[in-house]
Amino acid sequence: MVVIIMNGSNTIITCSIFVLVLLFSLFVISSQISFGAYIKAPLSPSGPTVKDDQLTVEKVVDGLDFPTSMAFLGPNDVLVTEKETGKVMRVIDGQVQDTPVLDVSVANSIERGLLGIAVAKQPDGTTYVFLSYTESGNDEDGSDVEDNVDPEGNRLYRYEFVDGQLINPVLLLDLTATPPNDRGEHNGGKIRIGPDNNVYYVVGEVGGHRTQAQNNENGPEPNGLGGVLRITQDGDIVEGNAIFGNESPLDLYYAMGIRNSFGMDFDPVTGNLWDTENGPFTGDEINLVYPGFNSGWSLIQGFSNNDLLDNGATPDDLVNFGKGIYSEPKISWITPIGITALNFLNSDKLGRQYQNNMFVGDINNGLLYGFILNEARDDLSFEKGFAGNTTLLEDREVNDPKENQPFVFGQGFGGITDIKVGPDGYLYVLSYTGSLFRILPSSVSTVTTSNVSSTTEDQQERQSENEDDQVTSQTSKSIPAVIIGLYGDSSYSPNPITIERGQTITWYNGDTISHTVTSGLDNDEDAGQAFDSEAVIPNQYYSITFDDSGEYHYYCFYHPSMVGEVIVE
Repeated sequence: MVVIIMNGSNTIITCSIFVLVLLFSLFVISSQISFGAYIKAPLSPSGPTVKDDQLTVEKVVDGLDFPTSMAFLGPNDVLVTEKETGKVMRVIDGQVQDTPVLDVSVANSIERGLLGIAVAKQPDGTTYVFLSYTESGNDEDGSDVEDNVDPEGNRLYRYEFVDGQLINPVLLLDLTATPPNDRGEHNGGKIRIGPDNNVYYVVGEVGGHRTQAQNNENGPEPNGLGGVLRITQDGDIVEGNAIFGNESPLDLYYAMGIRNSFGMDFDPVTGNLWDTENGPFTGDEINLVYPGFNSGWSLIQGFSNNDLLDNGATPDDLVNFGKGIYSEPKISWITPIGITALNFLNSDKLGRQYQNNMFVGDINNGLLYGFILNEARDDLSFEKGFAGNTTLLEDREVNDPKENQPFVFGQGFGGITDIKVGPDGYLYVLSYTGSLFRILPSSVSTVTTSNVSSTTEDQQERQSENEDDQVTSQTSKSIPAVIIGLYGDSSYSPNPITIERGQTITWYNGDTISHTVTSGLDNDEDAGQAFDSEAVIPNQYYSITFDDSGEYHYYCFYHPSMVGEVIVE
């Protein structure tokens, strides 16, 4: 059965850092958006690392084109989705196969594209592969960007894997991909097969839809957006367990009030679903998603009593259907990290201390986080198992990015898009930069040195230029500066910086999260046009040479309150 829902500057400045491929137009978008969607952390030049010296990181493969999700067919056999190309690539024994197993036409503006994948093997030997993608409106990749062609929709398909190809597509869900704000954002797309063998699919509000599912009491009826949807593997409604209501599309929803999610997984011990959720300018979350969960968007983000959205809303103001009920997040970030993938390590191969722990990634900083659940496994615990001070986390709110440090498990991965446990029991981390990594015990690793994490031409250039930055910073011609953190006009030191024409400034990121050095000020129409560092991850550098006199204001795109000034005499 197919379930279908339809809705009707002249200054010459030499930059010594490679700029990731990204349309500048994205930088003039208001700060009231999910920053993580637009600037992504680069790989560490020396490769990703983890804090546990008994573990190591190996690179499985690179050269993938903006990968978003992965699913294992078997040992050393994984399918990877590519956002921009619409291709499902197969990686066998660390080699990307020449021919994709499927190539679909996708709209790929901002967060559109080929987004999610899940594999379900049937008792009769059939292998189902579920894919979610924003289908192109004219069978051409990127036509929504190049020709303003509206996409057909955000669609969930079921395929069969036969002889190395995906065949026999069945359309299971068809949701609108037309955004009221003209931006291709908040499409979600992650898919999981639940302990009940049903298909769980998370979709965001898609560019600012404000239906009753986004807690707009006077808005249109829910249209399938802004929630976790649940159907059978044949696309049928899960009968006999109505949560929000029996009528369509309420009968699809497992959870609602979700703004934008890039990760969810089921606890292997309890079967409970957990998700991540991106806030706009504040309030990234990790949530325990019970049946009927209402995450609170668009009235509440983060903890309800903090009123982060400054609208005075309380849980009593939410729109509730059926068994729907609001629940507070288990942890929230005041400063967004661009939270993405979530996965439980249902294996003891990394050590029993990590078994059944939750691992979470982000897109802004390239950090991998490890969380421990409490004994009842209905909340996060910070009582033991962490290196560092966790007393500041008693309120379950990260008020300063440095509070992240106790649960940072690894770093340098680049923007993380997916995390999975492989058939070998090791933890696999997919990076938007095009690389797939595996975390395993050092004692069983066959790699004797830390692998360099970028080998494509552009990534090699970026690494080389980052190294040049470090060398430059040691020369007398370069003026050193430090990115300190979220301290307003004291965020960059010194501030202002006064130099002469032809001199170079090298900024070192001494904070624990990524920042940018972007010309202009927040919401300036020409912000970033004179110079822009993209994401500078912790302990890395960015250098520019100023050849013309003038006063140059700059700020951090992630954190617009961070401002500085360069005066060139």
